Amino acid sequence: MLNEVIIPVMDETTETVLLSRWLKQEGDAVQKGEVICEIETEKASVEIEASADGALRKIFIEAGTQIPPRTVVALVGAVSEPIPDLDPYYQTPKKRPADSSTLTNTNTSTSTLSSTSTSTNAIPTPSKEIKISPRARRLAEDNGIDLATVNGSGPEGRIVEDDIKAAIASKSTPVSKPAGDLASRVARAKAERVSQSWRTIPHFHMSITVDLSKIVARKKAADPSTPLRASGGATKLTYTDFFTEALAQILPQHPLLNGHWLNDAFAPAQEIRLGIVVQTERGLVIPAMRDVRNRSLEDLAAEREPLVKQALAGALNAAAMAEPTFTLTNVGQGHIDSFNAIISPPQVAILAVGSMQRRALVVNNEVKICPSATFTLGVDHRAVDGRDAAAFLESLKTVLER
Repeated sequence: MLNEVIIPVMDETTETVLLSRWLKQEGDAVQKGEVICEIETEKASVEIEASADGALRKIFIEAGTQIPPRTVVALVGAVSEPIPDLDPYYQTPKKRPADSSTLTNTNTSTSTLSSTSTSTNAIPTPSKEIKISPRARRLAEDNGIDLATVNGSGPEGRIVEDDIKAAIASKSTPVSKPAGDLASRVARAKAERVSQSWRTIPHFHMSITVDLSKIVARKKAADPSTPLRASGGATKLTYTDFFTEALAQILPQHPLLNGHWLNDAFAPAQEIRLGIVVQTERGLVIPAMRDVRNRSLEDLAAEREPLVKQALAGALNAAAMAEPTFTLTNVGQGHIDSFNAIISPPQVAILAVGSMQRRALVVNNEVKICPSATFTLGVDHRAVDGRDAAAFLESLKTVLER
């Protein structure tokens, strides 16, 4: 059996990704879970793993190509298996004519492909007014080339990269942008995403101040000279781990905050994939932890630590780039009392934690100086009302202070 290697859906707003490079070549032996190629999203480089043991039998998409999620980029399997005639885009949702049936196959994980599969099962790519390769389109956009003025030299008049280069030369403009174009594209994408979120999501924010004395005591109880042992390695606890633990406990009680706004309706999530905001050289990245319910503090910390390191290195895997169902952002040390975070669509909520500082709080009718932080919840008012938001923050305060 041959197995498809499919580009997963990173989030509901990502339309294309760049297949940046292949780490394996056709004919190379691979093992299931071994990284065989890398893609680039607006946020980070993502590693794509082999779907099975065997050989890398066929590469469908060359490096440097912009492709949509759900594209089949390669086949992995036994060397004796014949390679079928396969349209690599057959799983990709496309705009269809009015009389065409709706695409229902939205599987984003590895699927098994029988050797009897033929191109008759594939969904053909719909025709467009201008036929152009992804690399040529990207080059044209980067250099301001009007595609209507370019004659394609490829099959059926398809515009290829050489056609765009010729058009650029005729304008006496540079063929490519200066170094650092990737960073600028990421910055533009981030700006567009944030602007769209602020324009389209009716945000409102609500804050609560929490006495973190109990959390500080718990953290100090973990002797720094003997870090926690989790999953066979040494893990250092951070305050983010305690906040993650609290969210894992209370989000099941507040399901309206855990999910996505899709097709003008709220879609509750069956699991809690917590996104952790990480500041990287490319900008903010929100890798997702796997379902955090019913997991120990040590287990959560053991996953968080390498996840943050991978985000900083720009080497997150596809699972970590899956869309979170709720996001936590912690400003960390400093003197920032509180801040309002912008929701990352299609999520409906984000929790922003200000700097932990010693403040005067009233505890049992007495004024005490306590370590505390202000937690600000941002929600999408289409899915969450003020009562639900307030109840969530009260639950959070209760869990962190007990």
